[in-house]
Amino acid sequence: MGTGFILNPRRKEGNMDQKVNMADSVVDEKAGRRSFIKGAALALGAGAVGALTPLSAGAVTAEPPVAKATGDSLLAKIISSKKIRFGVDLGFPPLQYKKSDGTPTGYIIDLSVRLAASLGATPEWVEVPFANLFAQQAAGRFDMSGISATIRPERAQRVLFAGAPSFVESNVVLLRPGSSLRNLTQLNSTSVTIAVVVGSSQEAAAKILYPRATLKRLTNQEALADVAAGRSDAMIVGEFSVAAAVKANPSVKVMKGNPVFVDENSYFMPLGEYDLKHYVDTWLRYETSHNELGARWDEYIGNDARKLGLKTVSIYSSWKGA
Repeated sequence: MGTGFILNPRRKEGNMDQKVNMADSVVDEKAGRRSFIKGAALALGAGAVGALTPLSAGAVTAEPPVAKATGDSLLAKIISSKKIRFGVDLGFPPLQYKKSDGTPTGYIIDLSVRLAASLGATPEWVEVPFANLFAQQAAGRFDMSGISATIRPERAQRVLFAGAPSFVESNVVLLRPGSSLRNLTQLNSTSVTIAVVVGSSQEAAAKILYPRATLKRLTNQEALADVAAGRSDAMIVGEFSVAAAVKANPSVKVMKGNPVFVDENSYFMPLGEYDLKHYVDTWLRYETSHNELGARWDEYIGNDARKLGLKTVSIYSSWKGA
């Protein structure tokens, strides 16, 4: 490789030209840097002066992000009025029902009272049949649900669900007295009548799982009574309803085995009310981390369900046993 310089005497001359050109480039680059720094200083100086000079009438500035509920948001209205209207169906003991004096009570009602208190608001209970809850929410009859519903995609087209569950529902099969049904596959028969709550996730699932069966669409209490009286062969029902049903009708049995399916349930509110959703999400996380959800579930539902051999989920903080 070294012989190339000896055979080409013009190479040194070329190298000299390159050095001269490089030197010129360095000079130009330094000059450019000085011009850039000078220009930047002038720009900064102008900006500093502008910061001290009143803006002209036509000037436009970007608004800073707002980290609070907007004035016309539902959350802001609840806080301002100190009232919150909860949509409820009180026919699902022990989740939500009425005491003898008509006062709402139950697992989810207790949580809703706590949610209202955290906002400094007084709860108002707007009673609506479960099948109409979503339409009435969309119509603005109440601010948000005071009970929880299964988080289903088609429902999310009409309402905005909270991002955390308020409870997890294990769905089981309640059998009429003297039933010979022993497994889930036997439910898919033209000779079987299944009671379901109208508009519920159980109704939607039964259509898919047991298309040959006859579905009887009733309210929760009507469906339980229908099975107990033997008019329906079975009912797909959340485990929260089973203990009371068996206590009232000892001849009613639960089909043994795993749940038919498990659903997450939570609060919902009008579409677009993300301020309120953010608050409810945060509140649910806080109550879960302080074991309020798990303890109350066990009190109202979990302990009795386990005595019957049912699988049930108590929502405790994942850090509880850490």
